[in-house]
Amino acid sequence: MRIYCCVTRAQLELLQRNTSLTAADLASCAIFAQSVDWTAQQDETDAEVLDDLILQEASQSDPLCEFVLVAEVPDPAISESGEPGQVQCATAIRSNDVAAYFAVDESGDLSWFGPTELPVLLELAK
Repeated sequence: MRIYCCVTRAQLELLQRNTSLTAADLASCAIFAQSVDWTAQQDETDAEVLDDLILQEASQSDPLCEFVLVAEVPDPAISESGEPGQVQCATAIRSNDVAAYFAVDESGDLSWFGPTELPVLLELAK
C-alpha cells in the first residue's frame, strides 16, 4: 500500500543516517493512504487524481509539515486510525521503500524529489 507521511527534516535526516525509519519513529507522523473508506468518499476514480488528492491532504494535515515522504509498505502493516484516509504504520520504512519525497513550502506548494534524491532535498531545503 502506498502511504503519504508528513515528516520533519529531523526524520528525513534520521532516514538518511539509518536507511530506515522505525514504526516508533513514525508514531508522531500524520500518515495517509487511499483506504477503502477514503476512496468511497471521493468524487473521482482516476488513480492519478486520487494520488494527488491524498498527497494534498497529507501536506496540509499539519501546519508544521515540512516534507511528505511517499512509500510502499505491505498492506498488513497499515491500520486505519479514525478519519478516513488517516492510517498507522506498524512497520519500518526503508530507503528502498520510498517512492518520492515532496518539500512543502510556506504557501503549501509541493516540490517533487525522486527516491534517490534525499541528499539533494536536504541540501536545498536548508
